[in-house]
Amino acid sequence: MQMQNLFEEKAQNILRFLKSDLRYGEHFLPRPFVGEITGTPAAGKSMTIDELDKFFKRHGFRVRRIHEGAEVIRHIDRSTPLYNLRTGLYALELLIDICAGHLYDIVLFDRGIFDAYCWMTYWLEKGELSVDERNMIQGFFLSRFWEKNIDVAYFFICEAEEAIRREHRVTLSKKLGATTNPETINKLIRRYQEAYKILSPKHKQLFLIDTTHLDEQKMIEGVATQMFEIFEQKAKAALK
Repeated sequence: MQMQNLFEEKAQNILRFLKSDLRYGEHFLPRPFVGEITGTPAAGKSMTIDELDKFFKRHGFRVRRIHEGAEVIRHIDRSTPLYNLRTGLYALELLIDICAGHLYDIVLFDRGIFDAYCWMTYWLEKGELSVDERNMIQGFFLSRFWEKNIDVAYFFICEAEEAIRREHRVTLSKKLGATTNPETINKLIRRYQEAYKILSPKHKQLFLIDTTHLDEQKMIEGVATQMFEIFEQKAKAALK
């Protein structure tokens, strides 16, 4: 019993040195700020994330950019909902794990849980999901347990003609892809618009941006300005 008490005393001494009561949770060190950008092809999301990542890093922030699941999940066929379930789970796992620690100041998701929500409507329209399945999966991805950790999210859309023009500025082929043709782009635009209409009343961190007539500088500056304001407001509120 005496030896057991000695071990417990030593353990408590080590925990005090490590400041374990302060290092974990959000009472002392806050979780990172998190942003997600998703949307239709050639709407400018990747370019915007690139510039935000560059700016934050150059100004002293420790930034983690999460590349979209399509660049990581390549072993699952894209012809069934399983593919977008897997890419959504990839983003979700990172969101949960990163927000449980303090390695980063800012995390930028190139497609994440809001993107997974939108893809389930696509698979419903394709007849690969029932309404109940679609609703269940969408509810899961936007569960309050992790949705609250997305501080700001954007749906970027761009009209088909302009999107294709952007897509072909630098290319080895003019051949249109499965998602980069006018018919599909128009369907995607409607899908993101409808998702925004449904989600925005409850999910106040969600914004819809039509980049069709925005030049690249204004597009990036607009998102950066709003993102800074949201992060700053949250920081001020936490310090009160």
